[in-house]
Amino acid sequence: MMKKVLSSLVIGSLLVTSSYIITSSKAEAAVITSIPNTTKVEKRYDSSFLSVTGYASLGVNDRSSYVGTSYYRTVSNGREFLQAVLDASNGTVKVIEVTDNINLGWTELALDSTERSKYSFVTNYPKPSNGFTNPLLIASGVSKLNISNVDGLTIFSKSGKTIKHAEIKLQGSANDIVIRNLRFDEMWQWDDSGKHKEVGWSFIKVNGANNVWIDHCKFSIAADGMIDMENGASNVTLSWNEFGLEATENPDESSSIYQSIEYMEQQYAAGALDPSTSVYYKMRNEGATKKQIMAYAAYHSKVHLVGSGDKDYTNYVSPAGVEVKDGNQRLRLTMAYNRYTNVGQRLPMIRQGTGHIFNNYFDNSSHQSVLDSVYAISKYGGDTLARGVNSRNGASIAADTNVYNAFNEPLIGAERQGDDTGNMSAPFNELFKDALNHSLIVNSKVTNKSGSYIGSSWDNNGDNLFTKGITWYDKSTIGKWAWSSHIVGVENMSKSNPPSTPFTFTYDYDEQLPYAYKTVPLNSVVPTVAKYAGISKKVKFSTADWLKTNYMNAHSAVEVED
Repeated sequence: MMKKVLSSLVIGSLLVTSSYIITSSKAEAAVITSIPNTTKVEKRYDSSFLSVTGYASLGVNDRSSYVGTSYYRTVSNGREFLQAVLDASNGTVKVIEVTDNINLGWTELALDSTERSKYSFVTNYPKPSNGFTNPLLIASGVSKLNISNVDGLTIFSKSGKTIKHAEIKLQGSANDIVIRNLRFDEMWQWDDSGKHKEVGWSFIKVNGANNVWIDHCKFSIAADGMIDMENGASNVTLSWNEFGLEATENPDESSSIYQSIEYMEQQYAAGALDPSTSVYYKMRNEGATKKQIMAYAAYHSKVHLVGSGDKDYTNYVSPAGVEVKDGNQRLRLTMAYNRYTNVGQRLPMIRQGTGHIFNNYFDNSSHQSVLDSVYAISKYGGDTLARGVNSRNGASIAADTNVYNAFNEPLIGAERQGDDTGNMSAPFNELFKDALNHSLIVNSKVTNKSGSYIGSSWDNNGDNLFTKGITWYDKSTIGKWAWSSHIVGVENMSKSNPPSTPFTFTYDYDEQLPYAYKTVPLNSVVPTVAKYAGISKKVKFSTADWLKTNYMNAHSAVEVED
C-alpha cells in the first residue's frame, strides 16, 4: 500500500459553474448535472478535501497557533472537561484536547452542591416518560451540557476518543466552534412504544450558535436527533462524519443495543411486558429472535432537524428589550462527504432556511434486509422510513453528487407548503400555505426496490425515482432555483402576535451560493466516503494539523493514503 506525504497543496482542476456537464454512458443520465448559481470543481480526492467546506468556511478559524500556550487544555475525565468549558466561556481556553473517553452522565459526574453551582451549565436530563430500558444509562444518567458565551473554541481528539451520556447544546452566544475526531455514543435505548417520543436525547444541538464545523466524528444512534439546529443557527458544516450503525445480530456486548435488548429480553421472559402495547413482546411472540431484534434496533429515525418550530419565522424583541434571533430564515447547513447508515428521515429537514448537501453516501440496505427477512419485525416494527431531503416553509435544499441506497423517498414533502400541512398547527398551516419549497437533487444515484436511477430530480418534468415522495403543485420550481426565501415585511412582524393573513414570499433567483465547493465523481462517492469518513481514518494529523481549517497550502505534512 503506497502512501504519499503531501504539502503545499493546491486545487489541480479548474473551477466550473452551473453549466458544467458531466457525461455519462447511461441513457437515463441527468439533463442538468449541477446546481444553478454555484461554483464547483470535480476532481479526485486529495488533502484539499480536508479543508473546512460549505457555510462554516465563512466563519471558523485556524487555532494551530495555540499549541503550547496556556489557551491549550488537555482533559481526560468529566470534571476536567467541565472546567475547560467554563474557562472557554471566560476566554482563557481556545482548544480542548480530549485524551481519554469522557463520561458526562449526571449520575456518574456526581457533582456536589458547590460543583453544581460552579458548573451550572450542565444539568440532569429529564428521564424517559416510560422509564429507562438501557442499563448503561440507568447507571450513568444523562446530562445536558450548554456551551455559551464562547467566541472561538476547538474540541478534538487526536485518537478518536468518546464522549458519552450527554447532549451538547451550542447556544446562541457561541460562535466559531469546531468539533473534530470524536466519537459520540450511548444516548439511545429501546423505545417499546415504537414512537420515538419518550425522550429528546440528541448528541449535539446547535441551539442558535453560528459558524460551527463538525468534522471527522462518529455518531452511533440516539433517542431523538443526531445533530439538530434551531433558534437561528447559521453557517454550520457537517463533513467527513459517520452517522448510524450497521444492522447486525451480534453487536458488541458493551453496546447500548446489546444491553438494552438484553434488558427487554429479561422483561419478556419474566412476563413483565404488556402484550397489548409492547412492540418487543409482539415481535418475540410471533417468532422474531432476540438477535434479529438487535439487528432491527440498529436504526436511527430522526437525523437532522433544522428549525424546531413553524413559529420561529422572525426575530423578535423580548419584554426586556433584547432582540432574540431565532428566525428560521437564518438557518444555513452544509452536509459534505458524510456516511449515513440505516437512517430514516430528516436528511435534512429544514424550515425556511437553506441546505446544501454533496458527496454523501446514504445506505439503508442492512436495515431493509432485516425488514424483508423477518415477518414479525416487518409486521410490528415501525422503523421503515427511508426519506431524504425535506424542504418546508419556503426552505431551499440542493443535493449534488450523492448516493442513496435502499432509499424509497430521496425527496419528501411538497412543492407548495399548502399541500403538506398535516403536521402544522394553526395559524401556521395558513400563514405558510403559499410558500414555495425549493428542492433539487442533481448528478446523483438512487437504488431501491423500484430500480436504479442516475440523474436529477428535475428530469422528465419531475417524474423520476428521486421524486416518489414529493407532491408537485404546478411544478413551478422545475428549472428555477432560489437559494433562499424571504417573508415580505417579516421585520415588522411579532412572533407572539402573528398576522392573520398568509405570508407573501420573495425569492431571489439570481442569488449565488456564497462559497465554491469540491466533489469527487459520482462513481467515486461510495469508496471515498467509506474509506475516509469517520474518526482517525487514513488521516494522520499532527496536533497542529487538527487545529487547522485549510489544507490547501499546509505548512506541515498531511499524510493521506493514495
